[in-house]
Amino acid sequence: MAATEQQVLSRDRGSQDLWVWIMVLLANRRRCVYCDEAQSETLEHEAPLAGDHGRDIWWNLVPACDQCNWWKARRNAAEWQRDMKLQYAHPGLPFARNLLPLRTVEDIKDRVAQVQREIQAPARRQWFHHHYGHERTPRRRSEKHVEVERCAEELDRYRYPPWTSEEIRPSKNYCMRALCCGYQRKEAVPEYVTLAKAEREDLKRMAYERGLYLGDLIGTLVRPEIEKWRKDRPAVHDAEPNS
Repeated sequence: MAATEQQVLSRDRGSQDLWVWIMVLLANRRRCVYCDEAQSETLEHEAPLAGDHGRDIWWNLVPACDQCNWWKARRNAAEWQRDMKLQYAHPGLPFARNLLPLRTVEDIKDRVAQVQREIQAPARRQWFHHHYGHERTPRRRSEKHVEVERCAEELDRYRYPPWTSEEIRPSKNYCMRALCCGYQRKEAVPEYVTLAKAEREDLKRMAYERGLYLGDLIGTLVRPEIEKWRKDRPAVHDAEPNS
């Protein structure tokens, strides 16, 4: 039995997993895909649920501010763009009650396509799923935004997106990107480093600035000392019997 329009519109639009919220809201430099100015606040269905092609699934979601989400209403992006352009061309006719600046309107279709490509990129999508897919999804939107902010702060520390770094080895269940999860290397052995809190924070900043996983940075700093020790060690041993 086909669902009525009201049943479709009454679906729980906050049912997406936390990793989907974070993945979508951080796209487009964390800005609304429509006005490209306000910070993204909600998951917006590009093809509305009330339409024939609307689906409540991640690949139909784009980041939007609440105002644009409300103004777009039951139209897809192309239809809303069309109505706003008609309103500018014929101010006396009721095509669209609320208008974005014309220059912004002209770029909506291309911007939406670009953001959808960003969201659907497999490496990016897998990174968010691996890092946040196991976490509980908060019920309140404000709590979801706290997690979005936390992830944004983490990503700001990297010189480039971690999902573009070398993949240590393929895995469906765990992140294997060298920049963020270098400890997954087979040869990696975890060790404790005794540092003051301020020193550790500076070491982390140093790693992010160099685009390295923290453990890899420590390895690059320690490795020359190990090599020096290896070269000096035989000479020390040869000298001991003659002393």
